[in-house]
Amino acid sequence: MNITHINPTRAQRIDQIIRKRKAFSAKLQRDKANLEARKLALFNLKKHREDLLARGIDSNSAVRLGEIDFSLLPKIDTLVASLQQLYNRCTRDTINIAVVGYARQGKSRLLRSLTGLKNTVIPDGGDGYCTGTLSKIRHEPGLPEAKAKVQFYSWQDFRGQVLSPYYETLGLETVPMSLDDFAQYPPSPLPVDRRDSVIDKSRYGHLRKDYFSNVQKYRHLLGQSSVEIGEGQIREYVTQDTKDGSGEKIVNYLAVQEVEVSCPFPAEDIGKIMLIDLPGLGDTNLIDADRLMNTLHHEADFVLFVRRPEANAVWGEAHIKLYQKAREALGELPLHECSFMVLNRTKDGTEGGDNTYRCQTLQGELKQTPIRVERCAIADCSNPEEANSQILEPILNYLVENIEYIDSKYAHSCQKQIDRLQKDIDGELAKAEKALAHYSDSDLLFEQLFEGFWQKLTNDLENLLTHFLQHRHDRDREFEERIQSAIANCRQDTGIPETPEEIIERRNLFGSYTTAYNEFLHEIRTHFLQHFLSLDMGMQQSLETRKLLVSKVFINYLGELAEGEGSQLLKAIATHLPENATTLKNAFGAIADFNVSGAGRIQRQIRENLNKLRPDTNFMTFAEVASDVLTVDAPLPTQEELILAALQTLHKEAADKAEEALNKVICEPSIDSYYMVEEFVDRILRSQGVQLEWRIFLRKVSSQVWPEFKEMEKRLQQQQIWQVLVKRAKEVNELQDKQLMN
Repeated sequence: MNITHINPTRAQRIDQIIRKRKAFSAKLQRDKANLEARKLALFNLKKHREDLLARGIDSNSAVRLGEIDFSLLPKIDTLVASLQQLYNRCTRDTINIAVVGYARQGKSRLLRSLTGLKNTVIPDGGDGYCTGTLSKIRHEPGLPEAKAKVQFYSWQDFRGQVLSPYYETLGLETVPMSLDDFAQYPPSPLPVDRRDSVIDKSRYGHLRKDYFSNVQKYRHLLGQSSVEIGEGQIREYVTQDTKDGSGEKIVNYLAVQEVEVSCPFPAEDIGKIMLIDLPGLGDTNLIDADRLMNTLHHEADFVLFVRRPEANAVWGEAHIKLYQKAREALGELPLHECSFMVLNRTKDGTEGGDNTYRCQTLQGELKQTPIRVERCAIADCSNPEEANSQILEPILNYLVENIEYIDSKYAHSCQKQIDRLQKDIDGELAKAEKALAHYSDSDLLFEQLFEGFWQKLTNDLENLLTHFLQHRHDRDREFEERIQSAIANCRQDTGIPETPEEIIERRNLFGSYTTAYNEFLHEIRTHFLQHFLSLDMGMQQSLETRKLLVSKVFINYLGELAEGEGSQLLKAIATHLPENATTLKNAFGAIADFNVSGAGRIQRQIRENLNKLRPDTNFMTFAEVASDVLTVDAPLPTQEELILAALQTLHKEAADKAEEALNKVICEPSIDSYYMVEEFVDRILRSQGVQLEWRIFLRKVSSQVWPEFKEMEKRLQQQQIWQVLVKRAKEVNELQDKQLMN
């Protein structure tokens, strides 16, 4: 069976390449979407990290969060831009060849030779730079004549892409905010430090003489919708030359962003090809240099460098810089594999004469430069036959054979970056997973807080105990004042009858001086003791002052449980303690209830010295008592006077003994306080198993004791949000499409 093999034409091959590119663009869209999703996921993580750090978190978590490297975010942006460039390349309806070179090198003549267009469409002025704007020339078979679509700058694009580079580069004042401002007010003068620069003065001249001086002629075009024009009108929008030799300068091109020309190329079997004509470089026009970089980056599939070697021409710095700019603009696209160099050969009788020898010399010397191109050809750019056979045909054949390989290499480079990025993100997400591992760990938090609690509590209580030890023999000033006040009141307010008449009345009541005397003893004794009843309470208040010092220690450490102060606080703590915390509960209860009034310590000290004020223990008569104070020469006293003298004598003796006894107990509150606190500290710090009781108790009331535990729920929520964000980032980072262009 015979099979007929049909060799597709070059145009068909180009169509197949374009279709295959478009099919691959779907994968690029997915990759780009995945990158955007990764960027969003990482951005959300970064923002949540910033929120956590701003709120304040534990130092360990803060350190781990700080170790996560979010510098991957700008790397994602760079990679997205590369994918976008590749996507634009793959979704174009044409294969684009950008023609690059300095002015007056023969670019326009070459383009006319390749496209068949006249100089009315592709002008080449003999006195300067002719093509004034970016032109795209598309091969479209069957058209009777060329047509074009003209796209104008909006004011915002004009301001950003045209004016801003001049104002910023030259250091001028603020870029005009409106078109009216630019039209009304000329650019500010060059700064003094730039006025001696030839380049800066030339650039300023472009801004002032071209854009400002002519603004009234082209401003009506800014912001206009694109227009479709015929071949006869194209020159008016692309040239920067004079019009019909009349001397009137054409300035419409200043408002034109780009022109796309459609025409049938004279060569056969071209396919969907577009030539991009960039304004010739070489002067100080900032716009053309920026336009070159931008166009090559976004539009070019292939770069065709054009140079017309002049006498004694060399591969100088300017041509090397131009190549480097093109390589920089293409990014990951391998310029050396997708570019040709054309050396424009001229003949005798043309400008520059026959330069064949110089073309050949430069062709041989090219390998000695950093400039790397796939092919360096010599051709007469003004000769259509030669231009097509020596330039266009080899380019098209090379593209048909190699464009898929170049695309694939570019795609592999992008995929390699994506793979590397994925690994880098995985590494950072591994850190992120562990960053808050203990952030809401209540057990760890409790142990950390309890350790601090125990150290500080122990230290404070031991320091307090040391204070009591050092002052345990100190006189209690407050208690001493109470004693002195009680003694003074006792001596002043005796309860003894003030006159003999009162004694007579009492004798008459009982019918006996002895009975009246004994009755007075009872009353004076009782009255005497009333002056000292408050001293037990005074001693207790002295102890309460010490308990207040103890309670203040716990106010610092028990948070909301620290209700009241002194005994009230200590009792409250005992109430909060669970029944199984026996040692602690008993210790707090004991110190809260500790007192000295149970056995009436003060009353006991005083009553032991009041026997002579008791009738049953005082066997001396009032006369015997009074005899010790009566003078020998005094008249014989009455019975009433004897009783009064006896009562005064006994009262003074009791007061003196009471004062002596009480002075011995002035240090008692200090001594009692020391032993009270020592016992308490021993029980709550040193008893066997007491630390475990503290742990059990504080674990149950941790949220009331430590504010950090109130934050634990919020921490848990924040940790869960963080984990969700990390999980989402891991999921989107795992989305990969490994398919590449074949």
